[in-house]
Amino acid sequence: MQLLTRLLLRLGAVGLLMLALAFVLTLFAARQDIADEIQGSQRIGQLLEALSALQDDMPLAQHAQRIDALNRSDTLRQFHVALLDREGRRLTASPRPVQTSELPWLNRFVVSEVSLPAHTLWLKRPDGDTVTVRLEPNPQPESAEAIASALVQLALFAALATALIAALAFSLRHSLLPLADILSGISRIEAGDYGARIARCATRELNQIGQALNHLAAALTEQIAKQRELLHRLQEVQENERRKLAHELHDEFGQRLTAMQVDASYLLKQTALAPALHACAQAMYENSSSILSQLRSLLAQLRPYGLQGDEEHGIALEEALRELVRQRQSRGEAALECHLHTALDGETLPPRLAVAVYRIAQEALTNVMRHSGATRVSISLEVDRGTRRLNLTIADNGKGMPEHPSPGLGLAGIRERVLAHQGELAMMSAEPHGLTLKASFPLC
Repeated sequence: MQLLTRLLLRLGAVGLLMLALAFVLTLFAARQDIADEIQGSQRIGQLLEALSALQDDMPLAQHAQRIDALNRSDTLRQFHVALLDREGRRLTASPRPVQTSELPWLNRFVVSEVSLPAHTLWLKRPDGDTVTVRLEPNPQPESAEAIASALVQLALFAALATALIAALAFSLRHSLLPLADILSGISRIEAGDYGARIARCATRELNQIGQALNHLAAALTEQIAKQRELLHRLQEVQENERRKLAHELHDEFGQRLTAMQVDASYLLKQTALAPALHACAQAMYENSSSILSQLRSLLAQLRPYGLQGDEEHGIALEEALRELVRQRQSRGEAALECHLHTALDGETLPPRLAVAVYRIAQEALTNVMRHSGATRVSISLEVDRGTRRLNLTIADNGKGMPEHPSPGLGLAGIRERVLAHQGELAMMSAEPHGLTLKASFPLC
């Protein structure tokens, strides 16, 4: 159901209920007014009877008491009856002040235009005296009744408005409850959780928004899966190229350098009596040895020890990382102290993940050596059995992350490998100085 339709139906129901209540209250008020009018008509009849009795020989004091009783009954609503003797002396009591309302200014406003003159009647008594009957206008009871009726109507309108506002607030709150689920879904999508789905709701507009977000999450999930597969293929192509290059370097340059080193060794023996030629042969032997050593180091980077076997035979990631640390320390980097801690607990890692972890550690160590100025770096690789995740932590005591880091291919490569394996990457400053890189991967 549409939100507008839902609101209109609920507001209409509350409005009809309040109108029915107002109708019932109006009927009861009309019933009371009719009863008051009938009683007032009866009192007027009694007044006429009392006025007719003035012409008999009953004392005027008794007539005045009878008229006072009629005045006190509050049923002569529009006027007050006064009885005066021949000298104009008032025989009946004066009108009592009427408490019209707690808002005297409102009463003054209602009766401000009322200025009716008193109506006077002269009646002749049997004894020849003349008495005066004066009908004094008294609008106060009618004013009080009008003000009370207006206040009742105002209260009804206020109750109706309050009920409509309450119904509107309740309807909006109830109808917009799915917004919390939608906002939570948006937050999950923003955080990268594209597998969560928003449940259907009764409000059509909010349901359309939720389903659109579900379609968006599904499309993002599909695109992320395609992106990860593309990254896997790119990294496999890269590893294949490195493997091919390592084969070519080993088969071509390695053999030729080895042959050159053998030739130089032979020349050293044959030129022992020729100092100039001997020195030249010694230089050839040392240069070929140095180049061959550098070639072996390059081959170790291209095809690290432990990552050279076929994928179906598994990958010795721990051995590869130890060899990586040993290579870094054997290059004359005496100022950089490397520590390696592994706790895989016999977990067999997928070949792709093992290669990715090794390349991330390799690139991170290269960045530490080139940019950080660190004297100590530690590598920790652990498996968390509780969360089924592989955690890689690389921490150094160098300069830390610059305030405005320049985008580099090394960091971009690390991010791509983490993304390809559905991992999480975090880099934070260490205390008192340094940088810590943490990569976490799910283990299927």
